[in-house]
Amino acid sequence: MPSGRLLIVAPDTEVRHSLVFLLEAEGYSVVVRDRPPALAWLTKHRFDCTILDQKAVAGEAYENIAFCIKAHPVVLLATRPHVWLTEWVARTVDLPLAANDMATAVRSAMQLEA
Repeated sequence: MPSGRLLIVAPDTEVRHSLVFLLEAEGYSVVVRDRPPALAWLTKHRFDCTILDQKAVAGEAYENIAFCIKAHPVVLLATRPHVWLTEWVARTVDLPLAANDMATAVRSAMQLEA
């Protein structure tokens, strides 16, 4: 069974709850936020992988890119991913989620970092 610390950043409560349920069932320890936390907070709280719902992306592109660099590896959830953002994430998962897409993407992103 997989293990590791994951950060989920998603503005929608139902999406967060669904992802927590799915990923905890896979054996991960999960922390959730409704918006991207400060970079200093990420430095203090290291995660093995970050799941970022594109709906949480706000502000300037450079701020979001800096977040993705600091939170790497990042799995992006998006219906139509921002082209400028996709090069800064390890994996992109299309919405709506299909069975096992998220768990597979997280495992793959974490293996890239190993």
